[in-house]
Amino acid sequence: MAIRRGIGRLGLVIAALAAVLGGATSATAGPLQDPRDDAFYTPPQMLPDGPHGTLIRSRSFVPIGLPLVSGWQIMYKSTDVDGKAIAVTGTVLVPWTPWFAGHRPIIAWAPGTQGVADNCAPSHQYAIGTEYEAIAGATPLTLAQGWAIAMTDYQGLGTPGDHPWVVGKSEGHAVLDAALAAQQLGAARLSADASVGIIGYSQGGHAAAWAAQLQPGYAPALKLKGVSAGAAPARLDGLLYTQFNGGLFGGLVAYMAIGMNAAYPELDLQSILTPYGQHVVADLRDKKCTIEAAATYPGLSDAVLVDPPGLLARPNWKARLAENRTGTLAPAVPALVYGGLLDEVVPHQDVKQLFADWCALGAKVNFRTLGITEHATGGVLGMPLVLDWMGHRFAGDKVVSDCP
Repeated sequence: MAIRRGIGRLGLVIAALAAVLGGATSATAGPLQDPRDDAFYTPPQMLPDGPHGTLIRSRSFVPIGLPLVSGWQIMYKSTDVDGKAIAVTGTVLVPWTPWFAGHRPIIAWAPGTQGVADNCAPSHQYAIGTEYEAIAGATPLTLAQGWAIAMTDYQGLGTPGDHPWVVGKSEGHAVLDAALAAQQLGAARLSADASVGIIGYSQGGHAAAWAAQLQPGYAPALKLKGVSAGAAPARLDGLLYTQFNGGLFGGLVAYMAIGMNAAYPELDLQSILTPYGQHVVADLRDKKCTIEAAATYPGLSDAVLVDPPGLLARPNWKARLAENRTGTLAPAVPALVYGGLLDEVVPHQDVKQLFADWCALGAKVNFRTLGITEHATGGVLGMPLVLDWMGHRFAGDKVVSDCP
């Protein structure tokens, strides 16, 4: 899609300098503080009236590394896995490039795995310039299309409580409600009639898939045009032992345990943790984000994390993991499912399972294999495909499904 240009080069430079110099005052120390020490991330004692997706508060900030882009941190109402009202934070990013072709489209961005510590919240990392999807170019490429981004932090990242990592309903609700809240942010000038697309990779692919599945019943007012789910795990219970447990990304076993327990407290993780498991969980809750956690705990398994038997040998844990599989409901909009042939985190066969499941439910799905790519490079190399595909959805072009 062509980038809309309507401001002269000199005007952009002057505006950029004004934003950096003047915006520094509005951003001040708040957005740079650890969320645990920042009152912005503490929800009001009583959430405001209104449905899920209601904007609670916002503040502007300068998104480091994203020139000519306006940024806001937001807090909004969402719902947890049981339908209880909660507060979730997130980020709204709008390029300065004018948009002349109707309403500026909005991407409901489902971020990949950030961690479970509050300082890992994407809204905080965008303020300090450490968010890896921005560094890798995924969000800058998206903003270069002229589209806005509404990105959730997910439940429990920044805000109180643990983050329900890969819990489908919690993720999906947070993704959809971020888009609804962004449309209420007056300074962003986004319309409730704007076309919306959902994009996510890895955990974000799982969240994007769940958001698309839930959208018809949960957020029917959104003008959703398509969903892109990259490297989206279809069978979490299978990945626990085939990919994570004792492997290079063993730290994800602890993320999974923390996340499931956050959503389903009857699992009572604390009662089954070993002394070493207690140390790992406390350490991950404290400060370490994804890359540091992976480097600290390679080879981690539930054999040292919890008392015997293992997590999948416990019927209550196995059942909850099975509940969070993708592909159980069909999205009402076209979907793109893709992944790398040599993905070492979410195997290609698992990605194909989501494609097969959605096809069996009657969805319109495109499936793409990225070739000889592993997980990280797949996230980078897949973006041109994703943006081209989503551009066609915003243009209203016909979808030719790859389903048999």
